Amino acid sequence: MSAAAIDELVGWALIDERIRQDLLSARRAEVLARYDLTEEERQWLLQVQAKDLTDFAAAAARWIEHRSSQEITPYPDFLFIR
Repeated sequence: MSAAAIDELVGWALIDERIRQDLLSARRAEVLARYDLTEEERQWLLQVQAKDLTDFAAAAARWIEHRSSQEITPYPDFLFIR
């Protein structure tokens, strides 16, 4: 897993308004393509439902923590904001 790539993505979204807007819109796949993510990470991040960057970053952080502590399932339901 590439936690560093996800950290980089969120970091750039914090300081670059265009990346942030695209990450939270239908252009998310274009943004994700710029980062060294695994296919699993890319697919998971495409499914995150977030109303703002705080929600997106929180979901990503919970997933990273979950994946590093236990390899039970790649997409636990509790990580998706509804």
